[in-house]
Amino acid sequence: MLTRRHLRIKALHALFAYAQSRSNDLNLALYGLEKNIDRIHDLYLHELKVFWHFTQFLDKRLEAEKVKQQPSPQRITRVSALLNSPFLQSIAADDELIAQWEQKHVHWGDHFDVLLKIFHDFWVDPAMEVWFSDETELVDKDSVTFIKRFYRDYIANNEVLHDVYEDMHMDWADDLDAAQMMTVKSLENAKKGKTILVDLYKNQADKTFVSNLLMKTIQLEPEWKTLIEKKATSWKYNRLTPVDRCLIELALTELVMAEDVPVKVTINEAIELAKQYGSENSPGFINGLLDALAKDLQSQGKILKTGRGLIT
Repeated sequence: MLTRRHLRIKALHALFAYAQSRSNDLNLALYGLEKNIDRIHDLYLHELKVFWHFTQFLDKRLEAEKVKQQPSPQRITRVSALLNSPFLQSIAADDELIAQWEQKHVHWGDHFDVLLKIFHDFWVDPAMEVWFSDETELVDKDSVTFIKRFYRDYIANNEVLHDVYEDMHMDWADDLDAAQMMTVKSLENAKKGKTILVDLYKNQADKTFVSNLLMKTIQLEPEWKTLIEKKATSWKYNRLTPVDRCLIELALTELVMAEDVPVKVTINEAIELAKQYGSENSPGFINGLLDALAKDLQSQGKILKTGRGLIT
């Protein structure tokens, strides 16, 4: 499921696109936000489909091993144990997952050769040869550990696969971290006997948070522009980079909208996004400006916090 940081990034992308389009269509902006977030789920489904193909690969290798003149009992035992692991069993038989693959048209198509190359590299890796030849009896925990290792070493950090995803959709380079977190969560769910599919949102509150963040930022833009112009005396509003403007305005909206989010958290999150998306000077500038604006808004009684939001 997505973290609040992932949601802030998506709100930033949507606000930037709205500002660049010079459109006044709020509903279109909200629709674009929802579609962009849904694409993270599509990427997550592609990640899970990798394991479906991996299961098919292992099954074929198992059958090939069985018909050898001198089959390896250890290799047969270990491949069988992997295929019988809760995660790969769920990948192969989860009706809801299979239905979502079909509904979203999730397939590797022209890029399937990339997966085959990855699987082959895994199979001939000397370290894997040692593991498959080990006579130690496996338990479910060992299978989970091995699948996590496979995912980390051959899938999650594979630059060729990253390039393929970016070719599939330009936003997926930014979405990969979120999709990978969801994939690991699916593996953990299978280990615990839970359904492997992970929801995009932690709860309805998070879904409401991101849509309200975008909507209210757009609605409050004239007010934020006035505040920024008054406080940023050495900068004219139109001299700020579009990204910096979006970051500042989103943070201001969160300060007054999200009663359960501490002021410090909102400012720190804006700084982190500035490091990722802004210019070299953006983090320091945004830190100082937001700190000053937050104090002004607090003195005016516009920032009201409750519960966790009261933490300083």
